[in-house]
Amino acid sequence: MKIAIIGSGRMGGTLGRKWAEHGHAVMFGSRDPESERVLSLLKSAPRAKAGTVQEAASFGDVLVLAVPPEEVERTLGLAGDLKDKILINLTNRYDGLSADSEVIRLAPKARVVRAFHTLPWEVLANPQFGAAEATAFLSGEDSEAKEVAACLARDIGLDPVDIGGAAEMKELEAVNARLWGLLSPRYGRDYGLRILRRHAEGN
Repeated sequence: MKIAIIGSGRMGGTLGRKWAEHGHAVMFGSRDPESERVLSLLKSAPRAKAGTVQEAASFGDVLVLAVPPEEVERTLGLAGDLKDKILINLTNRYDGLSADSEVIRLAPKARVVRAFHTLPWEVLANPQFGAAEATAFLSGEDSEAKEVAACLARDIGLDPVDIGGAAEMKELEAVNARLWGLLSPRYGRDYGLRILRRHAEGN
């Protein structure tokens, strides 16, 4: 699968490296693909390549938006036409506004999925906890796009769980933030949640 990682920070970099190792074709999209950060990232992911945001967006069948919230509008403006592209949104906002609605407004022709954003990059890098894998929560209105995201989660050792649409994800994010406040002082950043279920419908 052709995957464009829009952003070269720890979240996007970790996912891009792991998917490249799994055999996917990965391109990192950056406003400066020759920057020291991007070149360093390519050294750690020799199977991947880099280009501008627009080049990466044109390359990828799946785009992963992994930029700070204040960069979302400018980045999607650089990406160009995303009609029928699967756009996985990792962006988290901390001002009470919805990251889902902003991305859908700015990329109305894309097939938007929310995923991977409830996990720190340390868990994305190593999602195995003994015999169990950390859960990656997915949401969105496009079931086929969510299944693609679920397959990509399984590829890197995560356990995908579809929780529904934007309203359900907003509720989950509130719970996740509360748990983070309770658990991170004790366990740091490298901990994960696992959903146990007897009937894994579509998961």
